[in-house]
Amino acid sequence: MASATAPHRDGHEFDGAFGLVAGLAMAVGRGRVARLVADLAGVGPGDRVVDVGCGPGRFLREAAGRGAEAVGVDPSPRMRRMAVRFTPARLRPAVTVLDGTAERLPLGDGSATVAWAVASVHHWADVDAGLAELRRVLAPGGRLLLVERLARPRSWFSSHALTWERAEQLAARAAAAGFSDATPERHALGRHRVALVRARRPAA
Repeated sequence: MASATAPHRDGHEFDGAFGLVAGLAMAVGRGRVARLVADLAGVGPGDRVVDVGCGPGRFLREAAGRGAEAVGVDPSPRMRRMAVRFTPARLRPAVTVLDGTAERLPLGDGSATVAWAVASVHHWADVDAGLAELRRVLAPGGRLLLVERLARPRSWFSSHALTWERAEQLAARAAAAGFSDATPERHALGRHRVALVRARRPAA
């Protein structure tokens, strides 16, 4: 997970052939995770969902398919183009894709009912600043989900995932940022497991 002193990432790591392969891999095969996230967030008509680090848009399409308005934010031009291109025509009126980062969300105060970040928290340059921005854009009572793969301590991919200890730390940081009911959870999806933090912006 990125720290407050991590270097800023502007999305250019997804330029070139690597970005194309990574984007295609993220665009397919994530249906179970997308359904889990949308189910846990209770997404439906009347919601406005913000996907931070939306990548090629798989989770945007899940939200839009459930009747929500979906706004994706990503610093990578390639990922933004893929998110638009892969969205079917019937869902495009409900999907918007914007340039931005977790630390600088191009959205108004209290403009979303749901916000999530799936496999993107480890890219954030400043986790605490990102959490503050998410609290700002969520309306009172808005729901937050932060989702990463669950890794064992010292596993080779732990820098791109969450160990259980770091999931607990992320929940504590969400609480410190002003979220209520910040709780870490584990979920199994076939052979894979995810760690996530669920929280809310207080209603008052």
